Amino acid sequence: MLRFIVGPVIILLGVAMCSKSISMENYAETLSFRVLLNDVEVGWHTFQLLNQGEYLNVRSTMSMDFTVLLIKKVTYRHEANEVWREGCLHRFTSTTKRDKKVISMSGALENDKFIVNDGTSDIELGKCVKSFAYWNPKWLDAKFLLNVENGKYTPVNQSNQKDPISGFMVKTLGLPKTEIYLEYDESGIWQTLESELKIAGALKYQRTKEPIGETDEDF
Repeated sequence: MLRFIVGPVIILLGVAMCSKSISMENYAETLSFRVLLNDVEVGWHTFQLLNQGEYLNVRSTMSMDFTVLLIKKVTYRHEANEVWREGCLHRFTSTTKRDKKVISMSGALENDKFIVNDGTSDIELGKCVKSFAYWNPKWLDAKFLLNVENGKYTPVNQSNQKDPISGFMVKTLGLPKTEIYLEYDESGIWQTLESELKIAGALKYQRTKEPIGETDEDF
């Protein structure tokens, strides 16, 4: 995830696993979002969910190109593959490219401990680790969430409220340096994301039914 948040934004993923039909054996669901910074479209983020028996496979791909402080151009590409089992992260791999810097992370459940590896060292976490699973608000309910972009285990405060006008549920994730606002429709399907990035400005995700491109970057 962007260090700004994509992990916690980027990222950076419904109440019933995105939709009722995602519980069907081998059913694939794709969630696509246009990404805006300060109301200017700068890229996209897609999530592909595949249910395979007791496991849920989630592939996240993101592409953004934007300018910071009117001068610095930033190119950001991110891909993460997560495998979930019974609401807990079973294993993951991720690759993130920001300009010329590439970060690769991985993690897996081993002997009742979730081990995160950044290529040089291991970090041991508890048995049931959760990442920023925006696509399933139930799986976001935890005191800590793992950012699969950088391996940080982030403390999170959460609250839910219903929008009186739209009837949608708004979930707020309170992080140490920012807040993330997620909106879900009456069926529990994730619709929007909003947050404030310290340098870049206001980040927004807008759900789109049209398919959006896949990353073809050579990491």
